[in-house]
Amino acid sequence: MEKLNHQIIGLITDFGARGQHYVASIKGSILNINPRANIIDIAHSITPFSIIEAAYIIKSTYSHYPKNTIFIIVVDPGVGSSREIIIIKTKSGYFFIGPNNGILTNVFDTREISKCINIKNKQYFNSPVSKTFHGRDIMAPIGAYLSKGVDIDKFGPKFPITKLIDFPVELKKISNNEFRCTIQYIDDFGNIITNLKGNSLIFKEDTEMAIKTGEQKIRGNFVKFFEEVFVNSLLFTVGSSGFLEISKNQGNAASDLGLKVGDIITVEL
Repeated sequence: MEKLNHQIIGLITDFGARGQHYVASIKGSILNINPRANIIDIAHSITPFSIIEAAYIIKSTYSHYPKNTIFIIVVDPGVGSSREIIIIKTKSGYFFIGPNNGILTNVFDTREISKCINIKNKQYFNSPVSKTFHGRDIMAPIGAYLSKGVDIDKFGPKFPITKLIDFPVELKKISNNEFRCTIQYIDDFGNIITNLKGNSLIFKEDTEMAIKTGEQKIRGNFVKFFEEVFVNSLLFTVGSSGFLEISKNQGNAASDLGLKVGDIITVEL
């Protein structure tokens, strides 16, 4: 039996400000089973149904938590359908509970998966199970029992990693100085976070770069921090999550450029 050293459960949902009672229901479901669980609100304002955005939030945060932390992901446009609900344990010791809809295959490479379980054992579900709220009635109790030390194999049969849904996200090197990439997140400052890893780029500080989208081609400098350029000037930088970001110093790059999560852009070095 895999006894966990921690009872931390992180919640990621797209319920938003008006869905706080849904979040409260999930927490209640967990605490009924494990009153000692330490529940962390990671994000609840993910754009509804956005697999890309949910994946970014998870991959930019999970490794900062202690090993054995359990993450419950309720961004589930297919709730109530025949889609699977799975548990993934990574080789680095983290647990993820969520729908098999492409979120988790965008968080880590499948080679990082130690075990994948198809949640089937109704003994560990709430009763009755709502067709529209599997987060409360299936994922939350499973996370709670897991945090109490129930062996992951008790929840259902092994699920073939080859059957995990892939949600393709554009990322391609076009030439030595051009990359086609996807916007995976936009924060409240209007910073545009791409899926292009900063360590895949070779350039010097203050190098001029450009973003191409549709008929637009806008130039800016690559800098280490915002104050290196004038107010409202476009800039490129590698953000705290390690991805290339496009921003404006004290401005809103996403709004000014008319871009949104999921848009495909070309970055020119």
